[in-house]
Amino acid sequence: AASMISTSFSVVTTLPRSVPVIEDLIHGYGLSHRCRRVRSAAIPVLALEEPGSGAREKVRDEILRAVREDNCEAVVLGCAGMADLTEWLTKETGVPVIDGVTVATRMVEALIGCGLKTSKVGAYAAPIEN
Repeated sequence: AASMISTSFSVVTTLPRSVPVIEDLIHGYGLSHRCRRVRSAAIPVLALEEPGSGAREKVRDEILRAVREDNCEAVVLGCAGMADLTEWLTKETGVPVIDGVTVATRMVEALIGCGLKTSKVGAYAAPIEN
């Protein structure tokens, strides 16, 4: 989704230990040339739900650093626990902030709405029963 609406993006996730896994996924998807950097706000996921924890602000600040330092045009959230922050973060940072779970769900809805289904030949063909 980020590569459809921008020429470059960074990913902001919660925990530092997620960074190498996300980097590997981006490489596997063939998007390394578009991804500027994978960053961590260094916060526990549950802190996002705690009022006064400052977790939301840390995510916002990391996105602002990504825009400034990485020269990215969009940011992908690397944790589904941040899904409810996308609208606020987009307003706060001035760049599109994307939640992958929401986008993936809407993309499937669009495919279904177009009447598209998986192919029944080749790799997705039903197994032949003996």
